[in-house]
Amino acid sequence: MLPLGDPSLVRLRAFYHGAGALLRELSRTVNRGHTSLLADSGLPVGTGLVLVLIAEALRKPIEVAGTITGCRRRGARYEIRLRYHFDPGPQRARLAEAIAVLRRGTRRPRREHRIPLALRVDARGLEATLSDASRRGCQLELAGARLPPLAPGSRLALTLSGSRPGTRAAVPVEFEVRWTGPVARSGRRRRQLVGGRFVSASPAARARLRSILRFEDLRPRLRIRRITPAKPRARRGTVGRRAGASKLGKRT
Repeated sequence: MLPLGDPSLVRLRAFYHGAGALLRELSRTVNRGHTSLLADSGLPVGTGLVLVLIAEALRKPIEVAGTITGCRRRGARYEIRLRYHFDPGPQRARLAEAIAVLRRGTRRPRREHRIPLALRVDARGLEATLSDASRRGCQLELAGARLPPLAPGSRLALTLSGSRPGTRAAVPVEFEVRWTGPVARSGRRRRQLVGGRFVSASPAARARLRSILRFEDLRPRLRIRRITPAKPRARRGTVGRRAGASKLGKRT
């Protein structure tokens, strides 16, 4: 570990092709709260840092403050650990501009723009991430050694807790699967994308979803409590054949 030194502000610039990519990275970074990176030179613990996120579509960058919490030599390079602090208040106009860019780029048949996110979801035995969300639904990425057998019509009982005072109590949200992507395999690990809609959410849950979509709360706690398989569909013609057989029996 490097010794403490006089903190000095360091500015790191990151460039993105579009507003969507920038917002997804902002969501991922702030939601995790910390990260690590390799650098050619070390910096003292306690050094202040500003991550400057730049996209061509935005007039001004979005900035995230951070502090270096650890620095260790790894061979010829240094592993630096960072803790992020994001206050959405001063960035409100710039966030609104980025979301407006996404809204203008939304095309039919989609009726509502989707916000690129990368929020962790607690799930027993799974790694889950919520992404591409709107007021109506979202996309989930599931990963693990074993994946639940999901199909259109399956339901996931979620709970949502905010990170701000007055929003930390868990509220239920029901998610219905509308489509499932192919399962990708890498060794023993499997990964699948699942899309769906929110079919049951209280006014409190809707309010918390809106705060997430506006980037007012990027550290909510989402948890999958229960998965209910889709109900099997009745075979076509089965009821009609049984009715016909019953009538024939009466005629004889």
